Amino acid sequence: MSRRVLIVDDDIVTRKFLSLVLERNGYGVVMAENGVEGFDKAKEIKPDLIVLDVMMPRRNGISTLQGIRSDPDLRDIPVIMLSSIASFIEQANQEIDDPETIKNMRVLLEHVDSSIERFFLRYNSYRKLLLMEREELVERYRKKGAEIKSYMVLPDIFMDKPTAPETFMEAVNGLLNETHK
Repeated sequence: MSRRVLIVDDDIVTRKFLSLVLERNGYGVVMAENGVEGFDKAKEIKPDLIVLDVMMPRRNGISTLQGIRSDPDLRDIPVIMLSSIASFIEQANQEIDDPETIKNMRVLLEHVDSSIERFFLRYNSYRKLLLMEREELVERYRKKGAEIKSYMVLPDIFMDKPTAPETFMEAVNGLLNETHK
């Protein structure tokens, strides 16, 4: 039986692209177009991996990830989170004739800020945090006696889209090999 991947993304082009890449590499694919549908399908099929977009209607990726991480049946499923933040800035660069604004947008992305409200503006810093070992991060919080807040949910990998098929498959295979040892 092939491993199953749940793709949750409101963009049909992204869903089809990722599905094609995964199927060509021997994975079974189930798709959902929003966080509500994605969470329900995750509960139903318990996939081996979830690919989750950040910005979606009905239930965004952060909220969906929070639900996944708080559910005992789903919490250990690896999650790759996708975002279009870098693409958004590139598009703004094409449309805004104000180099200072674009410069300020890029600067915002490079400074650390842990508040979830500024997540989208602090994409690169948050991505660096997410790439740390999750267990190490959790252990650091516990050693300091801090409670991990329910909103402090982390995907296993954070990627900007569009992503190259090879890069995407490297992340998928790496996560699944790591979690199925």
